[in-house]
Amino acid sequence: MNDLINKLIAEAGISQEQATKSIEVVKAFVKEKFPMMADGIENMFTHASSGQAQEGGSLLDKISDIIPGDIGEKIEGFAKQAKEKFEGLEGKL
Repeated sequence: MNDLINKLIAEAGISQEQATKSIEVVKAFVKEKFPMMADGIENMFTHASSGQAQEGGSLLDKISDIIPGDIGEKIEGFAKQAKEKFEGLEGKL
């Protein structure tokens, strides 16, 4: 999460406190609008802030860790399929 805070500071020209508060507001808003994903959103920010999301493996391999249950597994599978299809098209573009 520090990377996001630093990006907000650099690109939006706001203080660290303002950047941190902005992230918290966005996180709360998304959790409110998508309550079925609240645990996943919380996990995503927890992993990102502790650096766990960057340890070994790709982000695609971590989706089911961040979003629990069948939904996380389905999203992870869909994301991997989309990546494979894009990689197949990449040489044709």
